[in-house]
Amino acid sequence: MMITGGLVVAGPASSAHASAADCSGNANGFTDIPDNRTGTAVNGGAVSNSWGNAAHFAQHWGYVNGVKMGWGYLSATSLHGGIRTQVWMDVSNDGGMNWIQCGPFEMWGNGTRTTAAYPMSFLASRKFRVCASILGDPNEIACHNWW
Repeated sequence: MMITGGLVVAGPASSAHASAADCSGNANGFTDIPDNRTGTAVNGGAVSNSWGNAAHFAQHWGYVNGVKMGWGYLSATSLHGGIRTQVWMDVSNDGGMNWIQCGPFEMWGNGTRTTAAYPMSFLASRKFRVCASILGDPNEIACHNWW
């Protein structure tokens, strides 16, 4: 694993224990939002592979139904050959020691994809982290630092 400029880049991914169902349909305090929903980006990065595919991801925040929330956002415009990407968001209520994972949410080809949104808090212990991956050989994963 390598850390560069606030971005953690990891090698091949192991199978995820979480799924989109853990936070879809307004489950577990999350709120569904449209896949093209943008807000104020506070953290961002890119995930790429040796084949020249790249996707950009960011932590966004904004007001959803009057509540200040955070969510993960993925944008891909240069994927070749129907490449599959994923985005997920980790939410921690103890400063990043433990977290719940929202996703991964998959996307085939170019476009945008979001995670479900989760309420932000004035408490410093509530942190968010967004991760993205390009699935292939090898799988490439990147996560931004906790925010």
